Amino acid sequence: MGPSEPLRTPSSPGERVAAAVRRLRHDPGTADLRRFEPLVADVMEGAAAWRAHTDGELSEAARAQTGLDPDDDDAVSRYLAVACEVSRRRIGLAPYPEQLLAAVSMLRGRVADMATGEGKTLVGFLVAAGFALTGRRVHVLTANEYLAGRDAAAGAGYYEMFGLNVTAVAEHMTDAERRRAYGSDVVYATVHQVGFDVLRDRRRTVEAQRLLPPLDMVVIDEIDAVLVDDAVVPLVIAGSGADTAAEIPVADAVAAMTEGVDYEADAGGAGATLTDAGIRFLEDRLGVDNLYSEDNIDLVTAAYVALHAQALVHRDVDYVVAEGRVRLIDDARGRIAQRQRWPDGLHAAIERKEGVAVTAQAEVLDQILVETVVRGYRGITGMSGSALEAADRLAEDLDLHTGVIGTHHPSIRIDEPDLLYASAEQRDTAAAARVRAAHDAGQPVLVGTGSVADSERFAALLAGHGVHAAVLNAKNDADEAETIARAGHKGAVTVSTQMAGRGVDIRLGPGAADTGGLLVLGLGRYVSPRLDRQLQGRAGRQGDPGRTVFYTSLADPVVTENIAPVRWPRSVDDDGLVRDRRSHRLYAHAQRVAEGALLQLHRTTRSFHTVTDNQRRSILHTRERLLTEPGALDDHLAGVWPDDPDTASKWTTPSRRGLTADVVLYQLDRIWTRHMNRMVDIREGIHLRRLGRQDPLEEFTLLAAQDFRGLAEEAAAATRTALDNADSADAAIEDLGLRRPSATWTYLIAPDSSESDADRAVAYFASARRALFGR
Repeated sequence: MGPSEPLRTPSSPGERVAAAVRRLRHDPGTADLRRFEPLVADVMEGAAAWRAHTDGELSEAARAQTGLDPDDDDAVSRYLAVACEVSRRRIGLAPYPEQLLAAVSMLRGRVADMATGEGKTLVGFLVAAGFALTGRRVHVLTANEYLAGRDAAAGAGYYEMFGLNVTAVAEHMTDAERRRAYGSDVVYATVHQVGFDVLRDRRRTVEAQRLLPPLDMVVIDEIDAVLVDDAVVPLVIAGSGADTAAEIPVADAVAAMTEGVDYEADAGGAGATLTDAGIRFLEDRLGVDNLYSEDNIDLVTAAYVALHAQALVHRDVDYVVAEGRVRLIDDARGRIAQRQRWPDGLHAAIERKEGVAVTAQAEVLDQILVETVVRGYRGITGMSGSALEAADRLAEDLDLHTGVIGTHHPSIRIDEPDLLYASAEQRDTAAAARVRAAHDAGQPVLVGTGSVADSERFAALLAGHGVHAAVLNAKNDADEAETIARAGHKGAVTVSTQMAGRGVDIRLGPGAADTGGLLVLGLGRYVSPRLDRQLQGRAGRQGDPGRTVFYTSLADPVVTENIAPVRWPRSVDDDGLVRDRRSHRLYAHAQRVAEGALLQLHRTTRSFHTVTDNQRRSILHTRERLLTEPGALDDHLAGVWPDDPDTASKWTTPSRRGLTADVVLYQLDRIWTRHMNRMVDIREGIHLRRLGRQDPLEEFTLLAAQDFRGLAEEAAAATRTALDNADSADAAIEDLGLRRPSATWTYLIAPDSSESDADRAVAYFASARRALFGR
């Protein structure tokens, strides 16, 4: 599809009218980009003219683009015309009209839906440089640190031509290196790195320690991954904490329990409960008369956390064990979730279950959601191969409008209807036969699976059919680039988790197109059609031939975990193939239920975090004033000693200001940490309020407000006490017994407590404790 059809325009009069009505209603994904086509045509004409100019003339023209107004069509046309020739000479790539259309729409603040293989990296160069030339500080957020470094290096020559400097932020950098990196015109990083540095800046004690300038403009690659898949992942900064001694004997006792006798697990994996026999078993093993007595609260806590780890969290599905560590798997990508862990009690319980070293417990000092980090930018744009499916979320949550960019070459990929089987075994048998037939014909095949365990099991099944498959999953993600480089070769078979469904470009090898191109076979549907589309997008890039098909079964997790027991289909072939249309509709309904449940989890999590985010802003405002405004400390101490101005002024003399500021900041940080952790404890059981016909969010908001009201006086009282104990003006904060953590570290928490499958154990105990003790 060429530039004349950037929106995959409907062809019939009725379809055109319907599309116009959708645009008038501002339906998500219907941003009309056709009005930018004349501008793109001007750019192409201008770019052609620049080919006759010397490098010196081109360089001078590039430097003259400073002060670009992205809302001025003529200015944008001049910039992009020069940019096309700069890109051709410095990078070896001349932008297509479709890439220019995407760049124009993103410079105007829209999100671009671009198919896989359409050159989003180059579009990122065009857009990031354009915003930087307006005088804005630009961050480009990528899927991982490797891509950030790769893209910054690849675009360096392009940015340099415009007088812009570019760098990438990496985890190994020192604070000084980070500070310098963030001073660049264009910065490539992951949202996690930026978020962790935001958290570090929140705890700085002098202004010179600031890492980040104020967040300004962000260009997000794979925007739906950041603002949908990862939106409510909390980023955490933590300090050392104490282990709970009760956990070790309890974990050993739970490990010896038998499912169906000592405990029962819900069919959908939603929770696990102790039976009467299990309670007696634990009481005997732990030497207590009544497990549920108030004196044994810590034991009950440890028991339910260990039970969750034992019964509901599964190796090679939720996590892998690699290099002696428990490493979580990112459900949306199938990759190792770098620096991610479950809340400490659950994570430690799984480590004990697997017999690996238990990592140190931590006290959470502060946290921030990924989405909150992105909301901190003044301007947001982005692109993705599956932004259209997330358009409603992006519009509702962030008022971002999405436009669909046509492909440079017409797509000839064939998407076959799903094949539904009665059982997983019958599905796998049929799928393996299909892979064997394609392999024998020389056609490259990519099989998408739902977990590490599924990928390894299906690869073993293929081996039994005489087909050797390369396996790509979270256990061997270091081999991803090499594995994907061979995946499009003639006769290649690759079995992968969802990690091959995003940010991966599979190119066909010699002769592969003649066999029909890449065959993508999905082994079951994912929880969202958006993830399915990502997998399909591996085939048929840039007009290549390709074919996709999903082999599904009524035993797939998307069905069993989201709807009631399924009635046997009315029409089933001998090989298990289901022809009953009702069953096909049921499968589609189950996927919608799964996606809806995930959406509700995100909305609920956001609502609860919004309450504490607003409170955090209040404390951060005070902190920022103390660090940046000369008179702020005097004003603050006037509130600490409202009836004793002489004492207040004593602590603002030049010789004492440093110690005073340190104490005030320390106490503000301590009361926030205490408040935040109290709110986490409350949240674990707040959903029980529904039993009393109360709204959990309203109750949480009320309790948070009540607790927050006392924080100012709590901090003031602690400040008075600390300074009253100061023996001399040259005392240090450590002399007052106030010590910040000797070491801090950052990590991600697996999705939210009390409602995520990974963290229900904590919520379950909260429920049991409050039900039994009325707390």
